[in-house]
Amino acid sequence: MGLLTIAYKNLKKNFSFYSLYFVSVTFVLMVFFSFISFAMNDIIMEKISSDGRVETMSKTVAVFVMAFVLFYMSYSNSFFMKRRMKELGIYSLLGYRKSSMLKLLTIENILICLFSLLAGIVMGAILHKGIVEVIVRTLKLQIETSAITLFNYDAILFTLTFVFAVLIVLFLSNWFVLRKSTVLTLVRMEKSEEKKIKVRLSLSIIGLFFIIIGYVLAFDITRGTESLWTTIGFSPIALLTMLTVVVGTIFFIHSFLPFAIHILEQRKSWLYKEMNIIILPNFIYKIRSKAKTLILLTLLVAGTLSIFGSTVLSVYYPIAATERIIPSAIEFPVEDENVANKAIDIVEGTDGVENRKHRETTIIQVTSSSENLPNEYNVKEVPGFDLISESDYKELMKLQTKDTEFGKLAMDESVLVKYRPEEGDPDKGNVYTLNLSSSDNVDVNVKGTTLLNPIGFANSIATLIISDTLYQEIKSLGLPEKTIMSMDGKNMRDNKEVYESLVTLFKDDPYFASSYQRNKVITQENSSTFLLIIFVTIIFFIATGSILYFHNISSVMSDKDDFTILKRMGYNKKMMKKIISKEIMALFSIPYILGVTHSIFALIAYKSALMDDLLGRDSAFVLPILVAVIIFTLVYIIYYRVTKRACYKIIFNNQS
Repeated sequence: MGLLTIAYKNLKKNFSFYSLYFVSVTFVLMVFFSFISFAMNDIIMEKISSDGRVETMSKTVAVFVMAFVLFYMSYSNSFFMKRRMKELGIYSLLGYRKSSMLKLLTIENILICLFSLLAGIVMGAILHKGIVEVIVRTLKLQIETSAITLFNYDAILFTLTFVFAVLIVLFLSNWFVLRKSTVLTLVRMEKSEEKKIKVRLSLSIIGLFFIIIGYVLAFDITRGTESLWTTIGFSPIALLTMLTVVVGTIFFIHSFLPFAIHILEQRKSWLYKEMNIIILPNFIYKIRSKAKTLILLTLLVAGTLSIFGSTVLSVYYPIAATERIIPSAIEFPVEDENVANKAIDIVEGTDGVENRKHRETTIIQVTSSSENLPNEYNVKEVPGFDLISESDYKELMKLQTKDTEFGKLAMDESVLVKYRPEEGDPDKGNVYTLNLSSSDNVDVNVKGTTLLNPIGFANSIATLIISDTLYQEIKSLGLPEKTIMSMDGKNMRDNKEVYESLVTLFKDDPYFASSYQRNKVITQENSSTFLLIIFVTIIFFIATGSILYFHNISSVMSDKDDFTILKRMGYNKKMMKKIISKEIMALFSIPYILGVTHSIFALIAYKSALMDDLLGRDSAFVLPILVAVIIFTLVYIIYYRVTKRACYKIIFNNQS
């Protein structure tokens, strides 16, 4: 019988076992090919990248994706190699040489990769066309998508070359394993690692200690300028945090988990139950062989959710921050009343906008001779305060459908509008001296601060709300003023027609602000970056779920005889399903709980280091992170249910 025939029959006989591997490899190659096609699409790249930033990022991500695909396929190959050891040992006893077995394994890998590659290229080409359509429509690019071919032949050649390189790596890996193996080790390799691990309290404590230290370091970044990240340096603390968490994870899984299970075993009332007496000893017995996989899965879950969460956060937060950066839908300084009236007429005549409102607000610009001035004072080109009356502020809040945070102001009281929140509200209670003339000053006491700025930051920073009486007195002195037009209405913040109708009136005016236009810019500038990150995230999802699937399948297959014994002992199908379910749940839940916890602290560090907190409310960060965790959890649950069903099928299909 030829090796090709044997390989074909092996794949056909074990189709259910290889099916998810085939699907997952196909999916990985589909994503890989669509990414390479996107990176090599000169038409798209010319439109979305004027400075070469996207091309550079594409090359960087390509290296990362290639490394990850190589790792995933190598891991999967080693998994199947281990499952085939007993079979290969039988081949050896029948007289097959190691060179023949190596050829057999290579043929099987070629067949799987060939069919996966063909399916991956076809599906990847379709995915690439879909991505191009989405980008063209989202960014309003002037591209005729029909001119972009379905199959990019350069991308096909690159993918073929890469898969060929992967096959060489798999060939060398299999050769190395077979070369150092004897007939006895081939037959017994599946069980070679199943030795009961020694429970060590010291290593358990070290693992827990390192994880806590990593979490403390990650959370320390929230202290701002006083944190170690600032005083020592971002890079060394980031590296130290990552190392402590990784080392802590290794010791925690390898030592703390067996220690915790060992403690549970000492509780006889808890141990001697029909399920626990099977599950706990089995977990301790197999933790040595499972530890490496659990560590890998924990770090994969943490990495996947960190990348996914940071992407969702980076998409959501800038758009949410537009609420403060441009509090009204449309805003511009009134320099020509005729232009302002035309703008009002345009908005009034635009369909799709309900409850249209507009208001002109005059702000007075003053300087101050105080020493304890807020940070916002010096942000502008000409340092100073922008004075706004209490009544104007409250009217603007009504226009923007927001609630006023303070009561009526006394003559010498004021409220400072902050650019970003500060812990402890250090500006509250300060007294600022406003310079009204060379000989006339007035002191105002800061009654409180607020993050609800009435006018966008393009037109007013260091806004100081003062009483109407004091405002009228200062206004009569003839200090520098500017009038800002604010427009709002239902559905107006996202109204494309309003923006496109008004923008022609304010061409090249840097102080004309539109919430629609800003969100559009955010989408255009970051869409390619988000797309590249999504490619990586999808591959992480596939790898995490597939490794969990294969590892559980391997564990259940090696325990088939044990379940036959349990059946003879009186365990019915329902009881055995509970045992399988709990064992699978343990392998799924440990990486999930640790990985999600790791990623949450990583996202806290990411948010504090790279994102400017303009909104001053935790929900702005909690919501996108929660969405990311929920989506990840749903995908995780799907993999869990698929894995559990496959394990049930393996155990019960061959039982009467």
